[in-house]
Amino acid sequence: MRTYTLIGADGAPHASAEPGTLGGHRRSRIYGTLDCPGAARAIARGGYVADRVFFADAATAVAAGYRPCATCLPAAHRAWRAQDAGRVLVHARAATPIGDVLLVADEAAGALCEIRFDAAAVPGGSRPGRGGVLAEAAAQLAAYTAGTATTFDLPLAPAGGGPFERRVWAHVATVGHGATTTYGAIAAALGRPGAARAVGAANARNPLPIVVPCHRVIGAQGALTGYAGGLAAKRTLLAHEGALPAAA
Repeated sequence: MRTYTLIGADGAPHASAEPGTLGGHRRSRIYGTLDCPGAARAIARGGYVADRVFFADAATAVAAGYRPCATCLPAAHRAWRAQDAGRVLVHARAATPIGDVLLVADEAAGALCEIRFDAAAVPGGSRPGRGGVLAEAAAQLAAYTAGTATTFDLPLAPAGGGPFERRVWAHVATVGHGATTTYGAIAAALGRPGAARAVGAANARNPLPIVVPCHRVIGAQGALTGYAGGLAAKRTLLAHEGALPAAA
């Protein structure tokens, strides 16, 4: 009997007796129809197929943290864009132990929604801001950098993410200063033993690094493994907290 590999709502691959009805791209986090012209052009250029994934339906793709393609699913894409219509983005730089980062906040909600490792990577439509949650976040990061604070207390509205990813981020937020945990331990805590790879993928897409401390998640044998900001940054943050594993 033939089986197909589909991506589930938790972002992890699983075997299915039925083929997927939608395709997607793992890196861009976009899903669309199987005959999407945009995907066909990307496949023709080469390199796209290595990150090609499939879904049973749109609800599963959205739950896994993918957004609809503007080319082949224009109505769904417009609805997705409308969700962000009320956001007013503002940004500011802040100092951390790994250098300056860019803070991005939703001014209307008064909440921090992104921390970007590249302080020059200003999101489209954002304007420079001061005061409010940006000032508070910068002050708390400064205290963390100086070693006078070990926790953060900020209103957060993380950008993007499906239900499983948000569960992972919520769990990561509970890992305290000076402590570490593993991808497998988080998977088990979420009732998904064996989903360590899916946890790792969700951790890599954490939009609020340092504040939501994804650097505190390490490999089962103490290896640092991946980090969106680079392994050197992960090592620096763990050393700053006195939690660098001996294996690192």
